[in-house]
Amino acid sequence: MPSPPSARIFTAMSIFSVVVDGIIHAMSVGEKSEEKTAVDWQALRSQFPALEHRVYLNTAGGGAMSSAAVAAARAYYDESLESGDVCFDIWMQRVEAARATVARCLGAAPDEIAFVANASAAMNLVALMLTSSDTHVLSADGEFPSATLPWLNQGARLSFLPRAADGSIELADADALIQCDTRVFVGSHVQYQTGFRYDLGALSAFCEARRLALVVDATQSVGAQPIDVQKTPVDALLFSGYKWAGAGYGVGVLYMPQHKVAQAGLPMVGWRSTLEPALREYDTLNLAAHIGAVESGHPVFASIFALGESLSLLHSIGIAAIAERVDKLTVELHARLDEAGFELASPRDECARSSITLIQVDEASRVQSALYERGVFVSEAGGRLRVSVHFYNNHADIEQFMSALMSVTQ
Repeated sequence: MPSPPSARIFTAMSIFSVVVDGIIHAMSVGEKSEEKTAVDWQALRSQFPALEHRVYLNTAGGGAMSSAAVAAARAYYDESLESGDVCFDIWMQRVEAARATVARCLGAAPDEIAFVANASAAMNLVALMLTSSDTHVLSADGEFPSATLPWLNQGARLSFLPRAADGSIELADADALIQCDTRVFVGSHVQYQTGFRYDLGALSAFCEARRLALVVDATQSVGAQPIDVQKTPVDALLFSGYKWAGAGYGVGVLYMPQHKVAQAGLPMVGWRSTLEPALREYDTLNLAAHIGAVESGHPVFASIFALGESLSLLHSIGIAAIAERVDKLTVELHARLDEAGFELASPRDECARSSITLIQVDEASRVQSALYERGVFVSEAGGRLRVSVHFYNNHADIEQFMSALMSVTQ
């Protein structure tokens, strides 16, 4: 006789919970104490099969998924295969557990978190909420298109801060661009074409002093850089889950505090937007007063479960420890590139660099393809070679990359 759905759910959940427990057990026992302890990065690396047969240095393009994250998504499909829709209520409980995990990673409250398809969808929602007929928006040269196009599509006027040769952006340049109708500053926490990282604290203070709404795309930083929206307030923060968060394609997150939702109103609603979705109210607007209400229909269960599991792992490691790890690897990469005579097009300053490094090479696309043929996976951005390191990379990855790079550029 088949086991009941609840038993199968427990079994599936237990499988990927054991995987995560194994990872965390590989860390030193004193991890939770205030005393700084070592993390077994090699044990963590073993949970990412994509790294077994290649040098994977393209998390800025798309991150590798852990076995635990894939198991979380697979459990949903296995349960659907065996039980149809019987598990719907339990899936919804898992969605809320994932929401709480995301909130914990951002220093937010669960009701300040909404799951969306991706960062592009989230930015469009924010632009709908914050744009009026006379809105002027500040951004920066070379921003990712999905950070700026939604505002242009709503009729906003944009001005762009210049960036230096190394990609750095000076907030001091923004004052000259501010107009009487400037309402919003929109920017990626980490710039995809240069690796420049805004100081969120300074950016938050700058916008607060000038009464500008701050909208941050954190796709290139969540999972690799600490973010705390309590310490560095923003009006909206969003990210896709497939890069540094390690969740694969299919899910994004939008954070917005309740007071901002109350001011702006909800741009789209559906049956799950009401205070009591189970009532199926169709003839009156009885809407929830938080950003989660933009989740107008059914959730993308598998992707949300993968995100929750992946961020749970990252939170257990400690985002601060991850940031320290990737910075150490980035500094090592910069040193090796300097030794070999390559020119960088990314910031070196500790306060502005990230885990993304751009390298000036002739025919970057050709070099990228040649590296791929040698089992080294990087990307091209803005006519430069883009190399990105995450916590699962190591010294050997950098050495193999450098060897291959010198081989294909000589």
